[in-house]
Amino acid sequence: MIFPELNGNENLKNQLRRLEQNNRMPHAVIIDGGSEELRLLLAEHLAQWAVCESDGDKPCGVCKSCTLSKAKSHGDIHYAKGEGKTDIYNKEEMSFIVRDAYIKPYISERKVYILSECDRKLPVISQNIFLKTLEEPPQDVLFIMTCKTAKSLLETIRSRSVVFTLESELSYDEEYLDLAKELALGITAHTEMEFLKAANKLDERAKALTVLDLLILLLRDGLSVYVGGEAELDARTAEALCKKLTKKNYLELIDIVKDSQLKITQNVGLKLAATDLCAKCRRALWQR
Repeated sequence: MIFPELNGNENLKNQLRRLEQNNRMPHAVIIDGGSEELRLLLAEHLAQWAVCESDGDKPCGVCKSCTLSKAKSHGDIHYAKGEGKTDIYNKEEMSFIVRDAYIKPYISERKVYILSECDRKLPVISQNIFLKTLEEPPQDVLFIMTCKTAKSLLETIRSRSVVFTLESELSYDEEYLDLAKELALGITAHTEMEFLKAANKLDERAKALTVLDLLILLLRDGLSVYVGGEAELDARTAEALCKKLTKKNYLELIDIVKDSQLKITQNVGLKLAATDLCAKCRRALWQR
């Protein structure tokens, strides 16, 4: 299993590798710890792994299923839909998931259901509707739940799931954050030289992966501010980006950075990866 976005968390990586190697990936997982952002990143990464068509390391990032997964348009990956101001998963949504889980996958070998932030969005009544399905799960289905702590869910839910705990939020040096800011602002600069100058500082693979993780978080900050939310990492950079980027730009750029991380993990030369990243980011803005 490839982990382009999980710097650190070595215990969790080893746990996932062992499960994959022994072909014992569970039908239901709970992701807790870390930040909400990191929990969702891991959930989406596992979903992409589950539907990937590659015979080698997964997720490959390039097959049809990976492409659809990254675009959030894969027919076998369902994001649970919340309702109302509290965005809870109500009885109707959970009943739909329970019914739909027994329908064969449309494209891939597995169907995946992502239920994010269950500690505040999955009330006890909805957990009980879900419980019967976890007790007698259909074949070829993966349920992924995220929450701050697994203890917020019913013991009966926890006992039928495997808990993946993120050790901490992303750790980084201020130098790395400053470099990520240079890259973020370089994307929207008048010429590509500012971006290339910053990208050429990605001279070690571990450093490059961490800086690109931070770049993704900065872009997500910008998107959050763009739609009326708040920035978590750096408000000033988010506000600067919002003056020049659209929602479509943010989503495309995040995918481009993720693809660059994948190439780096596959031992593509760092200078080549930096040049490719610059070209694709700039092209995404020209095509808006």
